Amino acid sequence: MNKEQLSEHQVQIGDETLNYMLRRPESRHIHADPQLLITIGADWKTHLWTVPYRATADGYLANGHYALTFDIPCHGERTGPYGEGIDGFRDAWLAGDDPFERFVREAMAVIDDCIRLGFARPSNIAVCGASRGAYMALRLLAADPRIVRAAAFAPVTDWRILREFGPIRDSEDVEALKLHRDIERLAGKPIFMSIGNRDERVGTWSCCKLYTDLVEYNVKYGYPESLVEFYCTDDPDHTMGSHWYDLGTKFLLQR
Repeated sequence: MNKEQLSEHQVQIGDETLNYMLRRPESRHIHADPQLLITIGADWKTHLWTVPYRATADGYLANGHYALTFDIPCHGERTGPYGEGIDGFRDAWLAGDDPFERFVREAMAVIDDCIRLGFARPSNIAVCGASRGAYMALRLLAADPRIVRAAAFAPVTDWRILREFGPIRDSEDVEALKLHRDIERLAGKPIFMSIGNRDERVGTWSCCKLYTDLVEYNVKYGYPESLVEFYCTDDPDHTMGSHWYDLGTKFLLQR
């Protein structure tokens, strides 16, 4: 049986010490050219240990690779001072403490640390996430060239759609947060996306539009259309079945 290890690591980012959790195979089962998966959810326990979210990390571990995560801003043990969850995102953003850019800076620092420790190299890093975590995953893919592919499950693509951002949805600055603005930086990279065909929570139509924008841009600039694999599923409401997590994991590992 392939025994694995869970280890906690720390990076210093300004005045904050950020903890991240790393799953790794037993030494004799580590792949000859190991990959690193950054899996992003609300808190670290969800995406490393909870079904179906853990499926991608499980797939990486089963193939001799590493997987890590950490609590994103306003979630898990990092709920102060703006509150918890998406309400916390909104209030932090209104206070001028952009939680999305903050996450990108933190993830980059974690990647730096993993490269230093020998858990990653730039061409072998992937990222995945679900819902708000999928938004973060795609923002990170757009921002950091060391990450080469991503999987996004039922992703938030435009914060104006979410009820928590309802009072400020008419702001141009909120409109500028949508992922459609990052098409140029997402182009040319393998991306897996799936969403339920009636997901009113994060907006099926917005995710579909992101997909068509990506494909149009890729084709225009000579990238293969197949770089982006997209599924509009029959999953109810804002859910994704295990099958899609397994398919996204397969996509990341084969690419």
